[in-house]
Amino acid sequence: MRTIIKHPAFEKGRQAVLRALDTQMRGQIIFVVGMSGVGKSEIRYDVMRSYAGSPSGWGTGKIPAIAVRAAPTSGSYFNSKEFTLRLYLALFEPDIGWVANRKEVQSADCTIERTDKILGTLQWLDVRSLRTEHYLRTHVERMIIARSVRAIFIDESASITYAVMHKNPVDHMVNLMCLAEETNASLVMFGVPRMASLWEGNAEIIRRSRFVFVDRYRYEKADDRADFERLAVTVARNYRFHRTGLVHSSLDMAYASSAGVFGELVAYYQRADDSRLMDGCHSIQRRHLEAAIASEFTLTTLHADARQYDALSSPASARSIERILAEASEGPP
Repeated sequence: MRTIIKHPAFEKGRQAVLRALDTQMRGQIIFVVGMSGVGKSEIRYDVMRSYAGSPSGWGTGKIPAIAVRAAPTSGSYFNSKEFTLRLYLALFEPDIGWVANRKEVQSADCTIERTDKILGTLQWLDVRSLRTEHYLRTHVERMIIARSVRAIFIDESASITYAVMHKNPVDHMVNLMCLAEETNASLVMFGVPRMASLWEGNAEIIRRSRFVFVDRYRYEKADDRADFERLAVTVARNYRFHRTGLVHSSLDMAYASSAGVFGELVAYYQRADDSRLMDGCHSIQRRHLEAAIASEFTLTTLHADARQYDALSSPASARSIERILAEASEGPP
């Protein structure tokens, strides 16, 4: 079972999502954006438990929140009917396994994984083939209201951008926005930076949305570097190192291999430990940390993704604002 470390970036992201949900604005969209491995699934699990409270206070037949996955299923493309079927199942046969303490479950995705298995049974294969998307959508709307669902958590939301030819991903987003408005439920959409194409260029969606960026640690910032070093020391406690101080002295390698992302850091130390085992050594030595570094292509891609995230999560610069205002003052050509 994976150890849950509630480090500063995790806590900031978790608290930001809870603040966004603590509002009188019903039917809103909350985009939770972060690089792969930053801890979005763990934040979702934690937030759902905090937001929903104890089942004893829900009322008979009520459920404050549900979680579904927006995975591509039709030839590697997003399928709106399949997604609606997932919503239908989550409401028709609610799985509240996520109310358990996180230490008691194998994965933060336990509920979503159960849905995948159930959808493969004969009963639900029949539902998929016999029911139209309109039928499923109508009943989803009714059940959301009947069960007093206040929030729908959607994992892997960037998958919605994988639309079939001639289909704009924003069209799917508009349909989801309408679902939120018609049912007064908040949509909490978790995804990687690619998800930005769901709102970019659509003022209507942006007006109804709030944004939470789950940060990585930036090595060039003193506070981030200190937090990253403390995180590395905490993660390293799960392994045996050759000497005290090796984690600190190899921090550059750890950052290069992780781009300041928690999940990537864990994977890096796991690779180093695998190298140790193959070497037949009792503890991790520097050569094992060096052997754990990924290829140049992999690291280049990872840090390019990090720059993409940074650009998306950073406000426009003063120079950009000046340029935009200057262009606006010129009027139409």
